[in-house]
Amino acid sequence: MGDRAHWRDRGAAFDFLAATEGEGRKLLDLGPGDGWPSLIVAPYAAEVVGVDGAQRRVLVCAENAARMGIGNARFYYVAPGARLPFADGRFDGAMAASSLEQTPDPRATLGEIHRVLRPGGRLRMRYESLERYRGGHEREVWLWEDDVQRCRLILYDRQIDEQRVMQYALGYGVSGKTLQDMLWGGAEPSMDALTIAALEKSLAVLEEARVCATIHPSGKTWVAWLAEAEFREVWPTLNGMDTAEGLFHQIAPGNRPKDMAALDALLQPIVRAVVRIAAPAEIDPMITAMK
Repeated sequence: MGDRAHWRDRGAAFDFLAATEGEGRKLLDLGPGDGWPSLIVAPYAAEVVGVDGAQRRVLVCAENAARMGIGNARFYYVAPGARLPFADGRFDGAMAASSLEQTPDPRATLGEIHRVLRPGGRLRMRYESLERYRGGHEREVWLWEDDVQRCRLILYDRQIDEQRVMQYALGYGVSGKTLQDMLWGGAEPSMDALTIAALEKSLAVLEEARVCATIHPSGKTWVAWLAEAEFREVWPTLNGMDTAEGLFHQIAPGNRPKDMAALDALLQPIVRAVVRIAAPAEIDPMITAMK
């Protein structure tokens, strides 16, 4: 078991299961993407239902479930901002892995999650804290090549105190190297060195442009919103995914578990303890909330 990603995924699976008390129960996954974490927790749950606001993602999730032979996970398209198509108290637990901040109205979404949870049901949510970017990473640029003839430029403007991010995605019909020469004279890409004049020059090879604004509430804001949504207990905690990765680095390669069963036997009791250890909001961005 020498792959760090395997440790992180197993740590995440046991985190969501332990925090929601979801083993053998019905779980809701808000925004599963390609099936994560739905498909990694499904073998331990009675049922997993994933809802996503992108029809393509729902199809991919279903295809991945079929490919993996997982029969107790189902996926549904729900238009962004729409009411969840489930009865009150339908689920024992709910999971949200960096997805709630992508919804049009996170506060309304929290209210919907509260509605479909049974009394005593728990939500386990991971969120992206913008505090990690404060002090030099508020404005960043990513440049990568789709192929030798096309590249993409993503500009991030993280407005930390306003708790939101502006993303500008630009697609160009030239190689990454050509665009780098055009915008930065061959120097390393950076926001500080990007000029309006250079961007105007690049319009000749611009093929597409998109702007996306996302809300990124702080941990303290999430805690307040969860209380507002009438969750009776809310507590930020340490998380199993980062704990598992930390163990991976601390254990010498020759002493690591040799197979998945041994890895699970190591991680599961540790993660069960970790998800009950309180952590300041923003430090370890995972929150549990009980209806």
